[in-house]
Amino acid sequence: MISSVLAITASAMATAQATPLIGIGDDFWLPPAASTFAEGLDQMFHFINWLCYFFFALIAVLMVVFVVKYRAPKGHSFRTDGPTHHLPMELTWLIIPLILVIVIFWLGFAGSKTLGVEGYVGLITPPRNAYEIQATAKKWSWLFKYPNGVMSDDLYIPAGEPIKMVLRADDVLHSFFIPNFRVKRDCVPERYGYLWFQADEPTGHSKFHHLFCAEYCGTGHSNMNRRVFVLSRPDFDAWLAKEASWLDVIPDDELYFKAGPKLFARCVTCHSLDGTRLTGPSWKGLWDRINEGSGRFTDGKSYRDLIGPGKQFQTPEDYIRDSILNPAGHVVDTYSPAGMPTFKGQLNDKAIDALIGMIRHVDEFDPKTGQWLKAAEKKE
Repeated sequence: MISSVLAITASAMATAQATPLIGIGDDFWLPPAASTFAEGLDQMFHFINWLCYFFFALIAVLMVVFVVKYRAPKGHSFRTDGPTHHLPMELTWLIIPLILVIVIFWLGFAGSKTLGVEGYVGLITPPRNAYEIQATAKKWSWLFKYPNGVMSDDLYIPAGEPIKMVLRADDVLHSFFIPNFRVKRDCVPERYGYLWFQADEPTGHSKFHHLFCAEYCGTGHSNMNRRVFVLSRPDFDAWLAKEASWLDVIPDDELYFKAGPKLFARCVTCHSLDGTRLTGPSWKGLWDRINEGSGRFTDGKSYRDLIGPGKQFQTPEDYIRDSILNPAGHVVDTYSPAGMPTFKGQLNDKAIDALIGMIRHVDEFDPKTGQWLKAAEKKE
């Protein structure tokens, strides 16, 4: 088992036709409720909502009534001997709102088991038996790591079990948000945060819930939309086992076109295949540029200065490997050193070989989808 290799989602073929669980269902204001405490939170939302409706209508109607009933006739002089205060009325509009605010605060903070409302304290305190998944947010992707070392781009969880998410950010402020589960929490750099949820209804691989970054984090913010698959425990265990060894079963000579596109899903937000300038250099023509020695780095050196016998990198492959594991070591001119995170501990040598092979044969891949163009030809 390769516990450190990056496993990007379940099979692309299996999830390509997955459809989102969206729609308003029986609730006009909220998306479908898919976690165990979503219904209680929805009741709290509606309680506050209808409270606002009631007082808005009451104040608006009274305002119109008073304007009509007490309007001054033409030529009327204003009286100055009216009452300065009305104690019963003042106590009424002080005590009733105070009681309502205390009730809202208590339900929001501590919750109520009788009403089925989970409060803030319960929402941020995962059960001790919760299944733990680490979620790392970075520009502009999510990485989910499971207890056995499997990593994925989309989130997979077992149904009917409490899930504890350990949240952190690699660079800037992000926000973990699953609308259908009614959970949302910021991912703060250099800090860890927790949230938990439990989804009892499996979606299988054919449907999914949406996961968003709800904090604007830069130009690639919209690329952080992900899918949440809820699987029965047997299906989840089978998915974990498959993802733990998916790279091992691929022959070395097929790595670049079988594993490359799957791994490239982690690179597509920063590197293009068609020459388009993104956060990082395009892979189109990259292999030729490295071998020809063209191109410079921010420190003034060129590929020719770094790659070759007796130099820092013996081969182009050595340089690409170092760029993946230590991207700030040599930054291509006009690009930012903070543009790419390190993949040390996430990709093993076989995964890196697959990406190097894809870079070498980049002309064999669709520049838009990243899929191998010769797949149909090989099938025939």
